Amino acid sequence: MSVLFIHLEAPMKRLPPLNALRAFATAAQTGSFTKAGELLHVTQGAISRQVKMLEQHLDTRLFERAHQSVSLTPAGQALSDALLNAFGQIEEAVEKARQTPARQMLNINAPPTFATRWLAPRLSDFRSQYPFIDLSITTDRIQTLKSARQHDCLVFFDQAPWPDLACQRLMQEHHIMACSPSLWHGNQPPKLVKATLLHILDGDKRLPVWEQWDLHFGLSGVDTQGGLHFSTLDQAINASIAGAGILVVDQTMIIQELQSGLLKRFDDRELMGPQAYWFAEITQNSQQKELVTTFRTWLMKQLSLSDTRAMELDELSLSPD
Repeated sequence: MSVLFIHLEAPMKRLPPLNALRAFATAAQTGSFTKAGELLHVTQGAISRQVKMLEQHLDTRLFERAHQSVSLTPAGQALSDALLNAFGQIEEAVEKARQTPARQMLNINAPPTFATRWLAPRLSDFRSQYPFIDLSITTDRIQTLKSARQHDCLVFFDQAPWPDLACQRLMQEHHIMACSPSLWHGNQPPKLVKATLLHILDGDKRLPVWEQWDLHFGLSGVDTQGGLHFSTLDQAINASIAGAGILVVDQTMIIQELQSGLLKRFDDRELMGPQAYWFAEITQNSQQKELVTTFRTWLMKQLSLSDTRAMELDELSLSPD
């Protein structure tokens, strides 16, 4: 035996026309059809017709009409109070929607390690301040201005700013030597002559960070050519964390690892590197320029906070136990 279940939904009640509700609410608030017409830029007769249409729709009288005046009936007063609140909420919602900025997209290109280790951990702060600015962050290897045209702005890593382009230096390399604590023996760091050195490639060339370190400090008996080579600094840092070898690295990129103890400074020596991170505006679009300015201002504030953290880390790591 089959049973047929039929679900019946109550039909939605048809609401009165919005114009009629607005005409009534204005007349109720002013106490006059004439004044309501002036506020709504229609005639007194139009207000009267709209109110009469609403009364017919509701099948109830909303106004008591006298020769020169009108007054609300109890039903009219109840409806007026409700509409005053409802129209207030509608006006508030409309104004909020009007003031809500449209979503905008900013296209940024940055070096892989900068994007991963420095920028990414700070993006939640940018998002909380500018929730309607979406960011598209790429890490393409850009070497010419022509290849940069698809982006609104760039962060690039070089020894000098690009010619014919307004560039702002973000931060200079600040090299230290670091490795995993697992390579230490008690309070003694590993011997460099026996250690594996970690190198970073720039395209098909190796960045000469170890040679620069040797030139400045002298590394007697150390083969600065040999070791492990990686296409990005981020890969080399991860290898160093895993205990694969010793790294000369920009301290800014490993602040979290130094603080957490995943990496340890080899000693107190430090060296300013020849290269820096630079910021450049690419877009010629006026609207995008405003977004670039917003991002650059936020970026510089974050750099200031990062410098403060680096100074505190230096004091902590170099203070006596």
